[in-house]
Amino acid sequence: MAFSILFVLALCGTAEVLTKEIPSYIQICKRDQNTIDDCVRHSIEALRPRLAQGLPELGVPGIDPFYIPELSATNVGSPIRAVGKDVKVTGAGNFTIKALSVDLDTFTIKARVRFPKLHLDGKYKVDTTILGIPLNGQGTMKTDAVKCDAELVIYAQTFEQNGQEFIKFSKMDTNLNIKDYRIRLEGLFNGDKVLGDATNEALNQNRGEFLRAAKPILEKTVTKLLLDIANKVVKDIALDDVLPRP
Repeated sequence: MAFSILFVLALCGTAEVLTKEIPSYIQICKRDQNTIDDCVRHSIEALRPRLAQGLPELGVPGIDPFYIPELSATNVGSPIRAVGKDVKVTGAGNFTIKALSVDLDTFTIKARVRFPKLHLDGKYKVDTTILGIPLNGQGTMKTDAVKCDAELVIYAQTFEQNGQEFIKFSKMDTNLNIKDYRIRLEGLFNGDKVLGDATNEALNQNRGEFLRAAKPILEKTVTKLLLDIANKVVKDIALDDVLPRP
């Protein structure tokens, strides 16, 4: 559910990445604390019609659909042992920016974004027990989620190189909240329909508890992917080009 949040928040952190070669359809945001919040927000809103296809000039993928090559939840100490591959997320283009602020003194970005409805299609492999529910098998998965909110704080730091100042995103705090969802896993227990149907029903009946168990893993995955995307966009761009002074 949470994975398409990446691109929107990358824009929150990089909508100001505006060099002279950046396309004219992107609004330039000056380094002015009085105007930066509204400017970044308006810049993202103006980009909405182009977001589905992506911005190839900036090396930014489209968000509707948005593709996740692999999602792994097999960390040591985690109760979940699962891998998702070739996940296709649709619906991310209908996002709403609920709140956005940029602190130019610390280059800290805070944002809250809502996705009214997301649909996921992909492949999975799982072998674990969660909340007393055994999960074993591999196949395809489908998920529908509604009212997906992401609250994020992105921290940045500046550094000097060859006489110029640059910026790097160093850390991100992520809080994901999903109002409701339904999931369907095909291929559980070697395709046993009775066991598969019963397990899917149990997963959905206990989806609140299941989501709470999966939430830390989702947040960690979102954090890593977003930081990677944001830093690729600002790499090798001087701070004065990223945020030109008034």
